[in-house]
Amino acid sequence: MVDNVWEVWWARHKHFVAWVLGATLIVLMGIAYARHPVKPRASRPFGIIGFYENYSSGKGSPSSLSVLTGHVQQLTMVSPQWFRVNMDGSVTDTGYDPAVANMARAHHVALAPLFINASGRSQVLLNAAARMHAVQTIVQIVNRYHLDGVDIDFELLRPGARTGLSLFIQELAAKLRPLHKTTGVCVFPLVGLAHSVNAADDYRALAHGADYLVMMTYDHHYSGGVPGPVAPFDWVKANVKAALRQVPASRIVLGIGMYGYDWIDNGKPGSATTVPDEAVPALLIRYGVQAHYDPVNSQNWFTYFQGGVKHIVYYMGTRSAQARVEMARRYHLGGVSLWRLGFEDPGFWSVLPGK
Repeated sequence: MVDNVWEVWWARHKHFVAWVLGATLIVLMGIAYARHPVKPRASRPFGIIGFYENYSSGKGSPSSLSVLTGHVQQLTMVSPQWFRVNMDGSVTDTGYDPAVANMARAHHVALAPLFINASGRSQVLLNAAARMHAVQTIVQIVNRYHLDGVDIDFELLRPGARTGLSLFIQELAAKLRPLHKTTGVCVFPLVGLAHSVNAADDYRALAHGADYLVMMTYDHHYSGGVPGPVAPFDWVKANVKAALRQVPASRIVLGIGMYGYDWIDNGKPGSATTVPDEAVPALLIRYGVQAHYDPVNSQNWFTYFQGGVKHIVYYMGTRSAQARVEMARRYHLGGVSLWRLGFEDPGFWSVLPGK
């Protein structure tokens, strides 16, 4: 009889019990975060991180090397794209360059290479053994090449990799911090992107491990979409404010994309060609046109005709890049990052703050 009474009670109240337990868990998690908020790391000078790509004639892009050679003294960190993390946790060296490493060291510039995920895959984060293998291998590489740290740039992750990415960063940082090595992680902006793009980036959890987050505030308009400003000013500012609600200012690095895109100007989505800022003057001369500054979006643009087809180009430019550096300083962020060395207009270096 007692069993029957219990069964009837459970049938009537099981949903309420589940709700109470769920609500209690949420409250306990909130208390845990409140007791252990993300704290600022020890203060450091305003950072200037230069992302670096090895020269490849097939890319048709300007070399990062000549710019690094000429302006290394204005950087606080250089982050070359040298390593790829595979699905099984192994790491492929895609172009470690000892000459670049020696140049950075000679000028007391921190060297923290990019580690990207192979083909945008999530599997390494979803398997605990593969994740730990990746952590151990990265630490070995840091020690082998006497690196100052790492910058993890895992993109195109599925939303289900959110917990795995946070654990990976926390586990890696726990190994690197006792060695006095830094851990950075590139994250997508929180505002104005599809959930599928940024869902894996848990800013608060990532910041519990990483020393800094590089917020990639560019590609708001992108190749494959409709033409428009690549990094509109208000969109960038909205993302800075959103990030500050979760992470201390000193732990946020504002990403500046030193490039734009060339679309066919028909108002429809379409593929676009990347246009580095440094290539713009030659294009203006070739097509006999002038560039315009959009004060609302703090972006530059111009149009031209080729074969009777109208094109439109939106790009960053020195004036717009300077406005983003000033924004980072106004909000007391940890610094800015430049994607990438060699893309920028040469005049940009004259507006950078000193180290």
